[in-house]
Amino acid sequence: MSELSKATTQESRSNRSFINDIERRQRLIFQVDEGHRSKQTAIKYRNNFDHFLNYIRIHDLDVLLDLGKEAIQELVIKYVLFMRDDIGKRYSRNTVNTNVAAILYFLENNDIELNKRKLRRYYPSDESTNDDRPYTIGEIAKILAVSDLRERAMILLMVSTGMRIGALHTLGVGHLTELEKFSLYKVQVYAGTKDRYFTFTTPECAKAINEYLDYRRRYGEEINDKSPLFRTYFNKEDPFTINVPKPLSDVSVKKAVDGCLKKSGVKTSECMRSHAFRKGFKSICEQSGMKSINIELLLGHDIGLGNNYYRPSEQDLLSDFMSYVSDALTINPSQRLQQRVKELESEKSEEIERLKTQLQRYKDEQSRAQDTSMESIRELRRRLDATENKHEKALLAEMVSKEE
Repeated sequence: MSELSKATTQESRSNRSFINDIERRQRLIFQVDEGHRSKQTAIKYRNNFDHFLNYIRIHDLDVLLDLGKEAIQELVIKYVLFMRDDIGKRYSRNTVNTNVAAILYFLENNDIELNKRKLRRYYPSDESTNDDRPYTIGEIAKILAVSDLRERAMILLMVSTGMRIGALHTLGVGHLTELEKFSLYKVQVYAGTKDRYFTFTTPECAKAINEYLDYRRRYGEEINDKSPLFRTYFNKEDPFTINVPKPLSDVSVKKAVDGCLKKSGVKTSECMRSHAFRKGFKSICEQSGMKSINIELLLGHDIGLGNNYYRPSEQDLLSDFMSYVSDALTINPSQRLQQRVKELESEKSEEIERLKTQLQRYKDEQSRAQDTSMESIRELRRRLDATENKHEKALLAEMVSKEE
């Protein structure tokens, strides 16, 4: 090759490299934590994707995308094999699927679509048909038996609302609205964000929350709407720390729940720590006959096009919740009976008020009828006094007699 040809080739490569660098700098990369409705989902996807980047030792997303579909598919397969065959920690099929979901989400949003069927061939086998089951009512009772006031309120919030464990640390007292008639709370979840939605507690859960807040008040904490619903433990002898409540962090909430699961002996590989509460909520709602679309709304799920056509009122959702699942989500049988007694007393009170109203209406009607009758008699008497006709006078006298 002549010197001129070599120089031309080298210049061409240099220009091509320069153009690629420019294109790379101009590329708009859709990040793995963008586009999620839930902040917790975004964090989870980011963490799972970072584990993959650490494994392949590539952290420059431009470099990763430039590898191309085939090379990236090979890297993902190797990562799946690593998780499946890792001696130190063998991942379940569900965990592998969750970790790969973050990778696929990133790639597909950046116009690279892998062969998912081929990837799944390398997943671990699904060895257990009982994997990822919800907790039973008996297991939840055991968990509550070893929980303190704060832990009890947290557990029952997840049981009765189905909310994610990652939402608990974000709750403030002002996010709860007491519905006195039903002895429960309406809860604003992810308040102040685009993912906000509301749900309801059971009366049992509302009672647990009140007992926890009353405990804090007894030691001098001035609780208001801005107070965290769940705070770190405080020194009961130190007024300063009592009235400077530090919100419980997401990590601390998870540690507290994990501690309850271990102490109760309920912690098992068959149940996903906190998701089993959420799954149990959905299962009980479905089994109890609640409308499926209402269940999804109370779980904070996107119902797609249904959002444009189905917008039930708060009262509709509450009525469905109370009619079908409030009792079924109550763990303590005595609490369920107490609530039923309250409902019967309320129904009795309403019936008494209805009868009182009906009686008063009857009395008013009788009074109006009596007034009308008296006016009619007075008119007849006036006509009787005014007439000179003997026949008419006799007839009027008879009519007065009958009216009286």
